[in-house]
Amino acid sequence: MTFQFWRDAEAARHDRAALAEVARRVLYTNFASADEIAAARVVQIGILARDAGLRAEALALFDRMATIAPSDIASRYEKAVLFLHEGSHIECAQVLRQILAHHPHEDRTNLMAARVLHALGAHGEASACLDRIPLQGRPDRAEWERQIRIVHDFGRYVAAFPRIQALGMAERIERSPTHISVGTLAERITAALESRSGFSLVRAGDGEGAFAFLGNEDEAEYAHLYVQNRLDRARVWFADTVDPTQHPFLGEAFRITDVIRDADVAGMPYPNWIRHEYTILSVTGISSLTNLLRIERRPDAATCTQMIHVELHNTKLLYKIMQSQKEIGLISCHPGLPERLKSVLGYKAVDYHHVPGEKGHSHLLSEEAVAGSHWPERYPQIMDALSRPLDGRLYIVAAGLLGKFYCDRIKKSGGVALDVGSIADGWMGSRTRPGLEQLSIG
Repeated sequence: MTFQFWRDAEAARHDRAALAEVARRVLYTNFASADEIAAARVVQIGILARDAGLRAEALALFDRMATIAPSDIASRYEKAVLFLHEGSHIECAQVLRQILAHHPHEDRTNLMAARVLHALGAHGEASACLDRIPLQGRPDRAEWERQIRIVHDFGRYVAAFPRIQALGMAERIERSPTHISVGTLAERITAALESRSGFSLVRAGDGEGAFAFLGNEDEAEYAHLYVQNRLDRARVWFADTVDPTQHPFLGEAFRITDVIRDADVAGMPYPNWIRHEYTILSVTGISSLTNLLRIERRPDAATCTQMIHVELHNTKLLYKIMQSQKEIGLISCHPGLPERLKSVLGYKAVDYHHVPGEKGHSHLLSEEAVAGSHWPERYPQIMDALSRPLDGRLYIVAAGLLGKFYCDRIKKSGGVALDVGSIADGWMGSRTRPGLEQLSIG
């Protein structure tokens, strides 16, 4: 019976009403007891309901299985995940403690409990959870030791930079007189183009924050956490073809701190983004975004929201700026984009520099877009090509972390660089970011 319920739930995973009906049928079925396979299927249906936003149905399914099997791990663990994702950290910790009362050495539960308890300020209890994870004799011992070290570092990080402090930093940036609107940004870009002076707009997100360098002492304090962040973010760009924790890449990537500091306008993480990362207790998101807020910028340097590229698109100010030029430069992974820009906007010439697209999104991009090696092959070639007088030429840049360095180089060479990121993917219909899969040019 539970197998048929599971098949029905799988078929209804994209239909919330149908999935809710399956969950209701499961709940009204009399399970006097549940074998291991049947219980697992009910929990899996609960996971589908949870991920579809059916909170009440998911909780009811998890609680039903926990009632039938008081020492069950899976139903309570997935219930804890639900509480974690919605930011109910106290409730999450209580459910994890229920599991540990029956299974004090359960590894996944102790690892999650440590993360949540650190966020709640219960650092002693969190460390005790990590100490209880069994390591002796297990074949994956090295990986578990790595995960434990990461959570230890995470605990120290959230103790040093709790949610209220990180939010305060983001809100102070937004309230600053140097935090500008999309209209003011467009005026500054136009002025730079008219005066043919160097200018850069650089947007910084968790990828850039993962490589922010804030001193040797900071690096040593959170060494394991930062390595994890860099591996995680670089996997999107390079899919394990580049080791982001080793020189020469790491030495170059560390310069992102200077690039953000020196940009004329830096798009920075906004309070709701910080709030979200602390809600779900994202190991990478919290530290990477908060580290961006810790960068000391020049007093006269402007900031704006990290989502400024979307605002430039929505207001059409980006296209007004682009249409004011007879020719532009373009750094992108889409080889068909230069001709499209010529066709739509009437450019006489496009100085195009192809970069291989994000390997982690290769399933969303064409073979042409991801072909080749961005690092170490294309990067020095493009940097060299941009190291000439650019005489105020506008460059549209969409090239991930390394694209920020191109923006910096363009500015120093006298060009005007706009970091538009995934907007360029949207122009070509690539679904690399939700909601930006089909954007009109102009």
